[in-house]
Amino acid sequence: MRLLPYDAFTLKTPDPLSIVLLRFATQVEPEKPVRWQFSRDHLPYEGTFSEAGFQIRRIIHHRNSFLPLIEGKFESLPMGTRVRITMRLHPFVIVFLAFWYLIWYGFFLPVWLTGAMPISVASQFLGLPIVLLIIFWCAFWAEAARSRWDLTQIIMGRANRSYSSPVFYQWLPNALQWGLFLAGITLALLQITGIFRPFASVESESESWATVSCSQVTPPPEACQLSLIHTLNGHPTAAALAVSGDGQTLVSGGTDKAIKVWDVKTGRLQTTLQSDSGKINAVAIAPDGKTVVSGSADHRVRIWDLTHAHPPRMLVGHSEAVNFVSITPDGKTVISGSYGAIKQWDLATGQLKATFPKVGQYQTTWGPIAVIHDEAEQFSPLDINPNRNIALISGLKIVDLTTNQTRSLPTDRVENLFVDNFLSAHISLDGKLAALQYGNAFKKFETRLKIWDLQTGKVQAISSAAFSHNMFENLPLALSRDRIFGTTGQFLKVWNLQTAQLEAVLETGWMGDLVVTPDGKLLAGLTSGFDPNQIQIKVWRHQPAVGKTKFDLPGQ
Repeated sequence: MRLLPYDAFTLKTPDPLSIVLLRFATQVEPEKPVRWQFSRDHLPYEGTFSEAGFQIRRIIHHRNSFLPLIEGKFESLPMGTRVRITMRLHPFVIVFLAFWYLIWYGFFLPVWLTGAMPISVASQFLGLPIVLLIIFWCAFWAEAARSRWDLTQIIMGRANRSYSSPVFYQWLPNALQWGLFLAGITLALLQITGIFRPFASVESESESWATVSCSQVTPPPEACQLSLIHTLNGHPTAAALAVSGDGQTLVSGGTDKAIKVWDVKTGRLQTTLQSDSGKINAVAIAPDGKTVVSGSADHRVRIWDLTHAHPPRMLVGHSEAVNFVSITPDGKTVISGSYGAIKQWDLATGQLKATFPKVGQYQTTWGPIAVIHDEAEQFSPLDINPNRNIALISGLKIVDLTTNQTRSLPTDRVENLFVDNFLSAHISLDGKLAALQYGNAFKKFETRLKIWDLQTGKVQAISSAAFSHNMFENLPLALSRDRIFGTTGQFLKVWNLQTAQLEAVLETGWMGDLVVTPDGKLLAGLTSGFDPNQIQIKVWRHQPAVGKTKFDLPGQ
């Protein structure tokens, strides 16, 4: 098999050169600067020929840069004529191909070698030029085979103006071109409609489900031993949850501006705390179980004393809705977060202790009007860890709330420029890791889970979290000391926090705003049940299943 687009062969005829030239005159016409593409009133070839040789090419009615350039030399013999013929690509095409391949691989090879593109995606980009080269090779040799047959007929005196090449040689080049075009259009339509997904996406999806079946293994693995203990229906507008560290108390905050406190052991409502304004966006329980802190859409933080029926203390200072509240393990400090600010308050006195970012202000004056400007760059809090007094903010920056400084990390990327669309982040309880969610653009609507080491700045593990046919899923996540819990569709998934390995898939129904105790023994989430306007609270406890709750993998 010939690999290079170059062919050389020799034909010999008993006829003299003068006869051969007359035969060329019936099949080759002079080149025209402009040729009407729809005209069929022409000879098969165009170019020049003389007693020394010829340079011709076949006249075609479509663009084909890989059409062979045919050159030949005549040699008069005592008993006939010898013709030496070569077919090759035009020099400009060779230069263009070399330049194109240099640019292509000069860009994608460094991207692949630096790890900014996954192997499954890189193999497609690195392999595409090779596939195209094979197609170009077929296009050249199909045309070369046809021209070789034509020249044999012309030189040996078997051709006339109305002759035609064999059907195979006539239609093969066009079939290759149209086949490639139709294959590309079909592939694009299948990608757009979602019928076809790259093999890497299918593998990731199947790998994400390839785990221990909670219903078929006896005894069930530890990650499967969750049983539904309560379905709480007394807070139909619940939007935020918090659970005490000992797993004895559950708090729900709702769009009705109310906070409800539940006894986890019995599932009974203990008390209802009614706010005067602002829907509840976040709630937290103090370590002693006697104090609840809430963050509201009215920009205020409220501290509720569960031992007395007193109105809450209101902490004023945020200029946006408060979406994060937490309490440090010593029970002395409240940390609250809103767009553009993270604040620390004294729980006992309600006094403001610190604000991030701590910046100055400057004033501009236009006549009698004075405008005060903050020098701070705006940001959104992604997660706050009261155990280590750190926060993760937009731009994936780590903030040390003790020193009020943004920590500088190594330059290893946690985002791939060509793949990732950032969705959410959660800090582990020990403050050493972060669970990041990304929408993977190269795998149609795949949600990818990454474990980021906050001390080294390196990605520690990657896993496929979910796969949808029409959108990226930002899964509700909750982190215990050693596991990640997330809900997608009708299933609760459990991953290992260190390795991102999927350990279990449980049929629980969809839940939002998940919360879990540090030891992972108690899990709670919000679900709409059969009525989307009536929110329920489901509470799960880590204990052997007793048969009333069904755990299945999809398709079982």
